[in-house]
Amino acid sequence: MMSSFFLFFLLVDPVSGFNLGVGDGQIQCIGSERQALLNFKQGLIDDYGHLSSWGSEEAKRDCCKWRGIQCSFQTGHVTMLDLHVSELGDSNKPLRGKINHSLLELQHLNYLDLSCNDFQGTLLPNFNGSLSKLRYLNFSNVGFTGTLSYQLRNLSSLHSLDLSYNNFTKVENLEWLSHLSYLETLDLSGNSLGKVSDWVHIVKNHPYLTNLHLRSCDLATIIPPSNSRANSPISLSVLDLSSNNLSSSVFQWVFSLNSSLVHVNLSYNQLEGTIPSFFGNFCRLHTLDLAGNNLTGSLPVFLEHLSVCAESSLEILRLGMNQLHGSLPDFTRFSSLKELFVYGNQLNGSFPETFSQLSGLVVLDVAGNQLTGSLPDLTMFPSLKKLCIFGIGFMVVWDLDLALAFGDFWAF
Repeated sequence: MMSSFFLFFLLVDPVSGFNLGVGDGQIQCIGSERQALLNFKQGLIDDYGHLSSWGSEEAKRDCCKWRGIQCSFQTGHVTMLDLHVSELGDSNKPLRGKINHSLLELQHLNYLDLSCNDFQGTLLPNFNGSLSKLRYLNFSNVGFTGTLSYQLRNLSSLHSLDLSYNNFTKVENLEWLSHLSYLETLDLSGNSLGKVSDWVHIVKNHPYLTNLHLRSCDLATIIPPSNSRANSPISLSVLDLSSNNLSSSVFQWVFSLNSSLVHVNLSYNQLEGTIPSFFGNFCRLHTLDLAGNNLTGSLPVFLEHLSVCAESSLEILRLGMNQLHGSLPDFTRFSSLKELFVYGNQLNGSFPETFSQLSGLVVLDVAGNQLTGSLPDLTMFPSLKKLCIFGIGFMVVWDLDLALAFGDFWAF
């Protein structure tokens, strides 16, 4: 969704001047840029003819009409190159080969997306001194390997950078990110950052950062500085640190991000102890995902803390696969709640009748607990699409009439 929004921003930006009807204007692409694109094509293996519109013959000379290209209708300069796999039309038919350095001759590019193609085993191009106008760069899941350090440090205009799910093997620090001071979105998920100790400073050094994704990066325990809350203004709203090796000390750092957070994902780490009460002070909190940890404590008590400020904003709560105990509490104060996952805990007691008041609930998963008693009237859930109530095996019931046929007593 973020990339779509950014694309819209570029398309209406009078400075970039994208031609919404590509090639319809009088100005055609610049000859040197056309040749740079053709040289770029030579380095690719196009098994499926995705780039058949790219050519030097007369009928194909206007590169502004080529697939994946957009130009400025004012100057004819190439401003966008978008060849990500879904744009090409089939996830099983990627481009292969290598990225020719002629790409760096497109000095007016501000949008570059080659994500999900197959450049397996090749190195990330060195962009130093090139593409200074680039604002959006997506090389997600293309198979880059080797180092990740100096290659991008001069792309000072970048607003969005996605290098997720590559095979970088030599990442020892993220100092180079400090040169990208205008970053709003950063995704390094799926790369090995286990030797990186300075990742915690990313937010401090990027006051415009709103989306940070470091999922499955082998991140280890951190002990943030005690005065971190007094640092520069923070705009972060989306934080994904899931599937790492983080301990509960990460909570102190999350607390330092103040109350701007909207989506928080700390699932599948090594978090222990009770869930901190400060999440209740995040008045814009939409999603809280702490599943797959070793968190303990009373679910009703945590819910009391959470309701301090987040009760009107919270839509998704994922606490499954922890060791939370107590009864299944009354969630009706969370009027916007759509998805609730508390499976695989140690909850007991009966199913609250007040659940029938959660008219907007779409997903409910309470499987793998010790709940007993009667189900509420499921016809009172007009929006419910998924219900999991039986055992660790997760029986999914989609049809509410079918759910009623199971009877009104259930135990675990």
